[in-house]
Amino acid sequence: MAGLVQWLLSRRYRLIILAAVLAPIPVVLSVSAALMTLETLYRGPRNGVFSALAATVAGAPLAWIWGVSPTGMVLEAGAVLFAGVALGALLRRTGSLALTYQGVALVCAAAALSAAMLWPEPGAWVTAILDRLSEVARSGGATEEQVSSLVENLGPYFTGLMVAGIYLQLMAALLLGSWWASKTQEESQFGRQFRQLRLGRLVGIPATLLMASSLLLDGTVIRNLFPLALFAFWFQGIAVVHAWAWAKRWSAGFLVPMYVLLIMPVTAAVTILLLASVGLVDNWIELRGPLARQS
Repeated sequence: MAGLVQWLLSRRYRLIILAAVLAPIPVVLSVSAALMTLETLYRGPRNGVFSALAATVAGAPLAWIWGVSPTGMVLEAGAVLFAGVALGALLRRTGSLALTYQGVALVCAAAALSAAMLWPEPGAWVTAILDRLSEVARSGGATEEQVSSLVENLGPYFTGLMVAGIYLQLMAALLLGSWWASKTQEESQFGRQFRQLRLGRLVGIPATLLMASSLLLDGTVIRNLFPLALFAFWFQGIAVVHAWAWAKRWSAGFLVPMYVLLIMPVTAAVTILLLASVGLVDNWIELRGPLARQS
């Protein structure tokens, strides 16, 4: 991997072309943003902005290949690429993966709160997206009753799930980009910083109160923020597991089942809840405390 990263960085046009090609593809949006995070960490924010702009312009002709609107593609690709630059600039400024992780959570929480105030009820754009999902469900053989149930249950939570999805994409880009950047260092700090991920008191207290209140209350704000808080604690829970595995020298095979359970549709939800619970508890009881004292 270190050789591939050095090859990409040795000629800037290689990274720009790869980012431009990947940016319009939904499945690999995070990879494209991560490339801009890598560029920004390696060459600085000014060069990151230039590379993101060049990749956005270079990707415009791909609109004809994909058969979509050039304007729409430029806007979407630009948003992805410049988000990667922002992640790299924030990490470069703070020098802390944990602080950047907290900053991403705060920005997404502000977006979710704004959405709750501006659109307390699902807007026309949500309805349009749900209509598309309904058509996909019907083409897959779902009955009208199942489609109606899907729209009814998903509608109130759609904005919150969308914000959580954006948060996951940003975190994937942040972790991937910073990991790649660590391959250019003589002594990588990525593993140590990842194992120290923590929401802290500033973000953790509101997130904990939100998750506790969701057991008793229901409302637009809670529906919009709950998925975000859940995934934020989920990342912290994964960091706790990795910290214990590294400190106790557990075999890598111990971590494999955790990730297998996360990608299996039947067990993913339960595994996410369990890891998020670990992260929430760690934010208050410091489950990694014994490891620090042991060191």
